[in-house]
Amino acid sequence: MDFEIENPGTKPLTVSLLGTLVPEFCNDGGCRNALSRESGCVSVTMRPAEKTDAPNCGEVCLSIDGDGEKSFIAGEYRRFLREYIFDDDNFGVSQESVLFGFRETGRLPDSEAGAPPPELPEEIHALPDEALAALFDDYIRYPFAASVLRRIRDTKPAFPENSAEQADFLKAMRGQERLHIQNPAEFGAAALASAVRLAPGEIKTVRFILTWYFPNHFSKDGRRLGHYYENLFDGAAEANAFLRKNPDIFEKAAAFSRLLYDTTLPEVYPDSWSGHLSTLVKCSWYLKDGKYGLWEGQGFCGFHTTDITYHASFGLLALFPDLQLRQMRMGAAFQREDGRVHHFFTPDLDHVGNGYERVDMNNQFVLMVLRDYLYTGDTDYLKQMWPHVIRAVDSIGALDADGDGLPDTQTTRNTYDAWNLSGTPAYISVLWLAALKAAARLADETGDAARAENWRKLLGKGLSSLETRLWNGEYYDLWRNGDERDETLMTDQLDGEWFLRAAGIGANLSDERTRNVLRVISEKNFDPDGGLINASCPAGRHTTLYSHKNCQTEAVWTGIGYVTAALCLSVGLPDDAEAIVTAIQENQSRFGALWDHWECGHHYTRPMSSWATLNAALGLRIDAGRRILRLDPVGENVTVPLCIPGVLGTVEVKNGSVRIRLTEGSLNGWTLQTGKDGRTPDIIRI
Repeated sequence: MDFEIENPGTKPLTVSLLGTLVPEFCNDGGCRNALSRESGCVSVTMRPAEKTDAPNCGEVCLSIDGDGEKSFIAGEYRRFLREYIFDDDNFGVSQESVLFGFRETGRLPDSEAGAPPPELPEEIHALPDEALAALFDDYIRYPFAASVLRRIRDTKPAFPENSAEQADFLKAMRGQERLHIQNPAEFGAAALASAVRLAPGEIKTVRFILTWYFPNHFSKDGRRLGHYYENLFDGAAEANAFLRKNPDIFEKAAAFSRLLYDTTLPEVYPDSWSGHLSTLVKCSWYLKDGKYGLWEGQGFCGFHTTDITYHASFGLLALFPDLQLRQMRMGAAFQREDGRVHHFFTPDLDHVGNGYERVDMNNQFVLMVLRDYLYTGDTDYLKQMWPHVIRAVDSIGALDADGDGLPDTQTTRNTYDAWNLSGTPAYISVLWLAALKAAARLADETGDAARAENWRKLLGKGLSSLETRLWNGEYYDLWRNGDERDETLMTDQLDGEWFLRAAGIGANLSDERTRNVLRVISEKNFDPDGGLINASCPAGRHTTLYSHKNCQTEAVWTGIGYVTAALCLSVGLPDDAEAIVTAIQENQSRFGALWDHWECGHHYTRPMSSWATLNAALGLRIDAGRRILRLDPVGENVTVPLCIPGVLGTVEVKNGSVRIRLTEGSLNGWTLQTGKDGRTPDIIRI
């Protein structure tokens, strides 16, 4: 937390900054705090008096560095760092708080006491004079007692003049019920301050760093899982010192934030890219053994939910590809013998729930495997996942009872878990055809020519059936089962087409067909004030009780909104895309929870699909194995961030000419092509 202070006036100025930390994690014995001073930096590490295996037993470290004269309180009763009323018959009534003294002097009293003062006996006056004097001297080391003593000495400068007055003072301290002076659990708060002197026009910076270390992370079955950071640091103080000695970490983080906003696109786009990345930290487990999983919703549903990872993992893959590959390997290990892919992990990262019936997940799994491979070029990953891909494809292929190339049985359950489908659904069919295209490409990569040929033949048959069975002249019907149809207009019907384009694989349907469907969706399912609903039934069309006023058809799923916006960008509908993303932003702002998108708990993971609009704006296609990068940005004059594994930069298009400014990583040895004509861009290293 950096505070930059500027003196805009014509006279010298002193500014004091105060940071307080009141722990809520210490056990009944309170905290034991350790003070450290090193090269102009002061830090306080808070640890429970008794180390236990409780999940909330850990430590935190707060430090202050940078400009200015530092002062501190290493340990104190929490109420003094807020406020309390001192009340005593002999010494009157006063309001006590660290803030009063700080306001007067701009400093803290430099108290190094890190443990609670000794307990005061009820019969204080009976103590020997020597013991009484020692106890008095011990207590006035603590700011809460020293503050009261200062007020007394304002009228009685010589106080205390004898042991009786010392005993009176200590008895008054013991009587402060509001302060809980006899309860060590109330002890352990800390404060740090810096007084900065500024000449006219001068700018200085004060930095606070807060680190934490809570290793007691358990599964519900009692196994200790821990956190990955245990492999890197021994405690909060070591982590704090590491950050202080490596300020480039903070600078890189700040530079990355600025990079995301280095775009000519409307600010709603970088807001969505940046804001939803917080989910990677807020809603994940990263265990000591290296396992990583994203909650579907913060603390709800499960981890690495296949159908949610499918939408949400583009940013994770771009920035932390190893973590995405770990999730996928973790999930593949739980593929069922019949080829079905897991739904989510629960209650930890070693067990899965029984949600294998969702028919969209196998298709999504196959698509993610190819995308992950194209982004990373990881041949070991491809080799490991290939048998799982074969089983996943064969499992869905077996659902085609009539041989037309499209699934038509067991298609009820899907990511819309309160909205059952039937027969041959458009959403599932488009996903299936996209998965066939991806699987055939994976077969090429593994040298399995026979499967590649068979899957491409099946893809051709399925595409033909998609048109004859489900196309109604405007869009694809929701589903057809024998002679029964549901003509509900589903927003997410081209989800598989979105992923093909977002992953740079190449589409099955033409851009023209996709644009026409999206225009109907924008007209019928989107309202700038209400947002983009999941489905509606246009006038004159037939729906069913599965869909009519279903709780999820009428819902606005922001993650699907971002997906739809990305598809709009990919096929040349930028105005539709901007309208959708703007509506999401405005609705969430009105709701008062800009990045806390509610579904299955809070901070839902699916809206991380916002990152797909970044890929779409770039027209990104990547083949890391062959070191080929193709870019076809939206517009003749546009600036968009470039974020791919190991590379950060900005793509600038001016009058059709493309320049890539790299801030991290290298594209040496890569084949770079931009625009429809495949021109090579200029590369500038910053």
